[in-house]
Amino acid sequence: MNDRHNSPILTVENLSFTIDKVNVLTDVSFQLLAGDHLSIVGPNGAGKSTLLKCLLRLHEKGKQLGNITVDGKKSSLYTQKQLARMISYVPQAGGWIPPFSVQDFVRLSRFPYTSATGGFSQNDEMEVERALELTGMTELKKRNLKSLSGGERQKAYLAAALAQRAPIMLLDEPAAALDPKHTSELSALLRKLNQEEKLTMLIVTHDLNQPLRAAGLSLVLAAGRMSYFGPTASLLESKVLEDAFQHHFLYLEHPSGQGKVVISE
Repeated sequence: MNDRHNSPILTVENLSFTIDKVNVLTDVSFQLLAGDHLSIVGPNGAGKSTLLKCLLRLHEKGKQLGNITVDGKKSSLYTQKQLARMISYVPQAGGWIPPFSVQDFVRLSRFPYTSATGGFSQNDEMEVERALELTGMTELKKRNLKSLSGGERQKAYLAAALAQRAPIMLLDEPAAALDPKHTSELSALLRKLNQEEKLTMLIVTHDLNQPLRAAGLSLVLAAGRMSYFGPTASLLESKVLEDAFQHHFLYLEHPSGQGKVVISE
């Protein structure tokens, strides 16, 4: 692997994606270093989830142009197993729920390292237990995913991604179905993993205050085009959000003194 302290771990160059003659993404370009935290925001239909699917190579149809480089190697040159060792994915909490216990579900995420003949190693088991402990899910590991609350289930999905041991983690609206308490707990856990585990995180969110809490970098998409990429701290200094959402926002100082918050007018 390359020296991640000096070389980008992820490079997206002029990425475009078209499906059924509709341009979903157009000329999106950015670079991330190891340990970067990127918040991806934009209105519905801006191409946020499509961007994640392009990074994961999950599109079954459509035409993709441009280059995606992961740790110095073109994404197209990785096998799917090799790519899974580099990029993990945390889906939204809603939708279909796999019929597994938490432990079995997390064990499944070790597929990039197992083979049909090799079986499940002691190291695989250690990685599963480590991921469960990091997310506080050890005591719930025997529970069925369907029996969990939304917040617990999202932590189980996060544990599965952690057990994958990939340096890059993609999260698609991880707090979308959570109440304020669980949203706060999940945000704190993600910040801890980003800082202590040095994971490179790309998080799609509709919560415009999430990037401000997380700091790091932000990417704003509008109609499939990138209208901003840079430090989140500079995001509010222009009319980027107003232009992207075609809506007016208020920027107020938080009473706690922790910085500004975005309020929809």
